[in-house]
Amino acid sequence: MDDIIPKLRKLIKGEVTNDLSVRHDNSHDASVYELLPEAVIRPIDSTDIEKLVKFVSKNKSSYPKLAITPRSAGTDMSGGAIGSSLLLDMTTHFNKIESLQGTLLKTQPGVYMRAIDPLLYDKSLHLGCVPASRAINTIGGMVGNNSGGERSLQYGNTERWVRELKVVFADGNEYTVKPLNRKQLEQKLKETTYEASLYRQTYELIEKNYDLIKNARPHVNKNSMGYNLWSVWDRDTGIFDMTRLITGSQGTLGIITDITIEAVPKAPYSGLLLAYLPSIKNLGDVIATVMHHEPATFEGFDNITFNLGLRYFNTFRKQLGTKEWLRQQAVLLKSVAKFKGHIPSMFLMIEFDGQTKGEVLDKISILHDDLKSFKIEMDIQADEAASAPFWKIRRAALSLLQNQVHGRYASPFIDDMAVPPRYLPEFVPKLRKVIRKYKLPATIQGHFGDGNFHVIPLMDIAGPKDRAKLEPVMRELIPVVLKYGGTMAGEHNDGMVRGPWLPAVFGQPVYEIFKETKEIFDPLYIFNPHKKTDASWEYSMSHIRSANDEG
Repeated sequence: MDDIIPKLRKLIKGEVTNDLSVRHDNSHDASVYELLPEAVIRPIDSTDIEKLVKFVSKNKSSYPKLAITPRSAGTDMSGGAIGSSLLLDMTTHFNKIESLQGTLLKTQPGVYMRAIDPLLYDKSLHLGCVPASRAINTIGGMVGNNSGGERSLQYGNTERWVRELKVVFADGNEYTVKPLNRKQLEQKLKETTYEASLYRQTYELIEKNYDLIKNARPHVNKNSMGYNLWSVWDRDTGIFDMTRLITGSQGTLGIITDITIEAVPKAPYSGLLLAYLPSIKNLGDVIATVMHHEPATFEGFDNITFNLGLRYFNTFRKQLGTKEWLRQQAVLLKSVAKFKGHIPSMFLMIEFDGQTKGEVLDKISILHDDLKSFKIEMDIQADEAASAPFWKIRRAALSLLQNQVHGRYASPFIDDMAVPPRYLPEFVPKLRKVIRKYKLPATIQGHFGDGNFHVIPLMDIAGPKDRAKLEPVMRELIPVVLKYGGTMAGEHNDGMVRGPWLPAVFGQPVYEIFKETKEIFDPLYIFNPHKKTDASWEYSMSHIRSANDEG
């Protein structure tokens, strides 16, 4: 493919590089995989992307491996942001916040959430679907993965809040995708354009398999497995919303160039109840009790995560500033002193918000009294400043694992299971049994109110002994998750790690519908190959990152 690079440089205005160091920097994301791209491309605008897609389509027959993988911050934990052909860097030039009108934010996909947050907070707004990695992730990654986060308990995943997308589809043209009512849909289906053919084929596919598709949706608050076909067409409302399909498609159906997403009002007051569990044997029952009180957020992490955060809290000094870092460190040390050498097994963070401080404290006090029967230690953090260090550890859990634990790599492959919270008393012991059986030292964090666990084993992933555990662990856990109507990915999507397991999770008939969806939008397979329906376990396993590439 060496002769392709000069042609691409003449074709587009943006940078095209095949420098080995740049390619290597883009060869891995937050997953266990690595793929070295042939070139890294930094498009200037949508015209560059249109030209690139047309070029790849035209030359695909001569270069069968030619394909495009869009990438933003590279925080994807499923291998969705890496590719072996053309890697499209969306952060260099597609990084402009275009407008905020009322609650509607219009932005390019390469904008980091850390740039969006202050703009929204100034208007007493926030996005309800931001993941815990908000300090390092982009808005484009959130849409691509159908991300969820701390507020998903109230607001669900990203798909619920996307109002309009601009997407370059396989014909190499940019289109605006937004919800259509019944009359608009009927008009669209009568057209003879390429865009209309996508709508027509998608509508016919869903209509033909309507009940099967609707029944395939996992019975959980959040899901990012498969294609979101069950959310596209609703016969009762007459709304056909293609943004629901593109959201969560991981760049496998087209390339997103612009995003309009709705923000929600941020409550003026919030407070946190911290509950410290000496063991996790009562975790399911505690969760059930907490959920009766309808908290705004319900997060948690284990003692391994807390100890990492405590030990390496100095790494946050530059980000927080010395004064804030010292304040937060003092709060943590005060908590540690209270434990008297016996660090709890699990830290639960239960947040309530409201219009007044009194309202928030009343909600916390009632739950505090209800949890006394479990004989657990608790602290009330009456404002955001007091709870800040615990949120810092929770949000930085994965980066702490990846950057500070040496010899074993944080290996996300069973990292995103979600089941209805009411089943947690039965599910958690079965999950722990599998972890113990395969001797997987693992951290546990996650969105406990959603029943969404991030179980991240620490493994010598490059070694054959630990690598051999990946497949049997998946095979044992999938039936357990399905038994309770859950999903293997609440918010981290399929990529290379769960794509091969789509038939096992959804059944072959639904998997074939997913594959047909892929082929409607990407008949030449030019968009992000080896992900989702195009994934295979053999290919994924052959691209496990090497031991010396942990950074």
